[in-house]
Amino acid sequence: MTKHSIFIFIVLLISLNSFSQNDTMRVLFLGNSYTAVNNLPQIIQDLASSANKTLIFEENTPGGNTLEQHSTNPISIDRIKQGNWDFIVLQEQSLVPTIDYYRYNSMYPAAKRLNDTIKKYNACARVVMYMTWGRRYGGQQCDQGAMNCSPVFVNFSHMQDSLESAYVGIANIINAYVSPVGIAWKKVIEDTSIVLHSGDDSHPNYNGSYLAACVFHSVIWDESPIGLTFTGTLSNSMATYFQTIADSTVFQSYSNWNLDVDDVEANFTFNTYGDSVQFINQSKYLAPVSYLWDFGDAQTSGTENPSHRYASNQTYTVSLVVEHCSNRDTSTQTVTINTSEVEHVKSKSLILVYPNPVISELEIKTPSGYFDLQVQLYNSNGSLIETYDIKDKQNMKLNLEYLPGGLYLLKLSNNKDNTHTTYKLMKH
Repeated sequence: MTKHSIFIFIVLLISLNSFSQNDTMRVLFLGNSYTAVNNLPQIIQDLASSANKTLIFEENTPGGNTLEQHSTNPISIDRIKQGNWDFIVLQEQSLVPTIDYYRYNSMYPAAKRLNDTIKKYNACARVVMYMTWGRRYGGQQCDQGAMNCSPVFVNFSHMQDSLESAYVGIANIINAYVSPVGIAWKKVIEDTSIVLHSGDDSHPNYNGSYLAACVFHSVIWDESPIGLTFTGTLSNSMATYFQTIADSTVFQSYSNWNLDVDDVEANFTFNTYGDSVQFINQSKYLAPVSYLWDFGDAQTSGTENPSHRYASNQTYTVSLVVEHCSNRDTSTQTVTINTSEVEHVKSKSLILVYPNPVISELEIKTPSGYFDLQVQLYNSNGSLIETYDIKDKQNMKLNLEYLPGGLYLLKLSNNKDNTHTTYKLMKH
């Protein structure tokens, strides 16, 4: 087999593996009876099968369980620790999000703990907050003894607004997806007389569970459920209607549900100093992340903000590849090196300012005999932050850890010969 044939075979093998992995998802459901009733995970699996996809799932859904209980439940924790999950779905007890005391003192802290555990054992798993639905007729919701209560919800939609706020709020905090099941319910209930609740006006009937499954199909596979042949106990027309509602709910408000939170956007800027270039990574990404810089001269780097020195004057094509789990993006720019345009000065007058970008400590190094330097730090709006003086010492270290990230200007004034140099400084 020739080298070319081997290369094609490897690319084909990688492509086939990627196809196989994309058509198989492993999902863990942690919730309660709202997930268990009508076996929601099974309906989601059946929808996937009708799309020629494979969904492998496990669940822990004890009746009435809260996320706080799941955060200490040995079964839930053990299943998280199994690892290799593509998605882990978190469903809160139905009333907790609507009562402020429990939203902020139970739901949110528990979701954060669970998310930390999930990321420890499943760095690339996507956490999905399962937004449930309100009571059929709204009403006030209280804990036992009525010590803590929700507002008096005038109807379903009023209560659903509270649930939406709670689930989107915590998803934004922990960078999780939202499965907006409750919003799909809201569309159906406001526009039709179709009943989604069971007889207790709380749990879902099969209509409600099928609609929820269609929403989850859209979130998990990032594709429309319209046209899927699995209809369960529903008529074709009813199933198609629910599929259409799920499609519009998810994809017409895609960003609202944080479904692009783990997208990668590669971007960078750079500063040229003669034959050396300081690259500043300005990409958007979540951890874990990897970087690959190609400097265009057969040299590469895997650091976040590398510096690179070029050997000759010419224009180089520089690319940055940023990868978060299976998401990747590339940014490319040209860098022109022309040292003949740089005014060369004697080494004794050189001032070194590093590192740039800076995280905490900035060092300024002056040559021998250069002992009267004023340093002024400005923010990007031109407002003076601090002034420092270097006298009778060659090295000065500035603690900039207190500064927020962003662009700053560093003005160096040589009081001896009244010259000034300004540096652009990036703080991370």
